[in-house]
Amino acid sequence: MINIANLERIAREGETNLFPNVVREYTQHLFLSELYRLPGAERLLFKGGTALRIVYECPRFSEDLDFSLFGIPANEVVGFTEDLFLATVVEIERMGIHVTIDESVNTRHGEGYLGIATIHVPGFEPVRIEINVSTRDNRDMRGEVEAITSQFLPTYTLYHLPQNELVEEKIFSALLTRKKPRDFYDLYFMLRRGMLTAEQKRHLATVAMDIIAEAKKIGFRDELGAFLPVGQQAIIRNFAETLEREMKGQLSLMR
Repeated sequence: MINIANLERIAREGETNLFPNVVREYTQHLFLSELYRLPGAERLLFKGGTALRIVYECPRFSEDLDFSLFGIPANEVVGFTEDLFLATVVEIERMGIHVTIDESVNTRHGEGYLGIATIHVPGFEPVRIEINVSTRDNRDMRGEVEAITSQFLPTYTLYHLPQNELVEEKIFSALLTRKKPRDFYDLYFMLRRGMLTAEQKRHLATVAMDIIAEAKKIGFRDELGAFLPVGQQAIIRNFAETLEREMKGQLSLMR
């Protein structure tokens, strides 16, 4: 288990708060590193905002752990998921970190899994992490393998949703349906990182004006300030305009 002095150093160097951002991210790395040691975990493909943070080095801290599950019959989804997560918790608790996972009652219909992990790192208040597992229409998909290097743990490997699929979900599912501030920021990051395919940019161009109009309704400093390091605060000061410039600059190349 990492000591508090190292967590404090990581917070200083990352220009963010020790609690909850750095402590929570430490627990996310712990969970992922132990999960992906287990046989069968390769069917759980990491995705979402925390995948952007951990795999692609997005500056935004994220609260949840999201996965897509492939190749498991609907009637086995909950049992398969619970077995993996229980084994993960057992290994984390060997380090002296207490973990409980409370499962939501609305996930026992073969449609996925939703749980709330409460993780007690000694010396800190508990952190809560929402764990979402969605099933993908009985499709099978091979994930991409990534070696994760961080300041928290030795290098470990995980399986994540292929980049094309991750982008597709983040923009054309999450952003367009729930319109949360974090999704707009993640779009900006993915554009800057060059993660969109030419086809995805063409699709984005058809909804760009709607996205910009929605972005102009949001107070991004209030919604995102706590999840971004000091160096990113200026970007969200007039974020709707920043996003609009980035989208127009990149999408104009598709004409």
